[in-house]
Amino acid sequence: MAIKGKNRGRTGRSVTPGPKPVYTPVKTPLLAKRSFWITLGAILGVALLVGLVVGWLIQRDANADAELEGRMQTAVNQYQGALAPVLATLGQPAPPTSFSGFPAFAQALADLEGETEDEPVDAGEVQQTARNTLESVGNAQRALEEIDESELVSGKGFSEEFVLYVINSKKDLVRALALYRQAALLVDMAADTEGEQREQLVARAGGVTDAAAELLSSGYSEFVQAQQKAGLFDPSALQPPGATGVG
Repeated sequence: MAIKGKNRGRTGRSVTPGPKPVYTPVKTPLLAKRSFWITLGAILGVALLVGLVVGWLIQRDANADAELEGRMQTAVNQYQGALAPVLATLGQPAPPTSFSGFPAFAQALADLEGETEDEPVDAGEVQQTARNTLESVGNAQRALEEIDESELVSGKGFSEEFVLYVINSKKDLVRALALYRQAALLVDMAADTEGEQREQLVARAGGVTDAAAELLSSGYSEFVQAQQKAGLFDPSALQPPGATGVG
């Protein structure tokens, strides 16, 4: 007898389909990207602009410095033109920045200070030297009065340091000459006296002369510094050949 079988469906494990292929685009090389070159161009353009601006600023500052130095040199040359003849009558520079003034007068005063009974000084010569000094001082004072140092340095953009060099130079020279005048008058008086009175006058003259010499060197030093600031210092330009100053 035949046995009817049951219809059986398909059995077994199901097969999972494989992944679908995905398209992976090929990367464009960096150097082939338009955006790269646009960005790079922008960066280079900004750098070029910055470089041009910086260069212009540097050149502008260099031009301004050159113009300022030129004005300083003009002022110093004008001051030197008026001052050099005056200094030439007073003495001569003592490097590096000092000034030896009135050598004949200094020697006459030294002779008085070292005078002894065995070695008396010639009072007439000392007195004449003192009077020559008074004449030289007067001439120098009048010449300095004609120098308008404020006009030379005012309103020209100079540094305070440079302005003070010029102004203080003349101020110290004027004060030095005033003291040399006092010292010369004291020596003139001392030449007419003797003994203790002469000694007292000579001692006073010596103290005043020391102060005058210090101020004279200070004024000359300030002048040298003004020249150095302007890049013009030349020691040989101050002293004409053969000039030694008068006593």
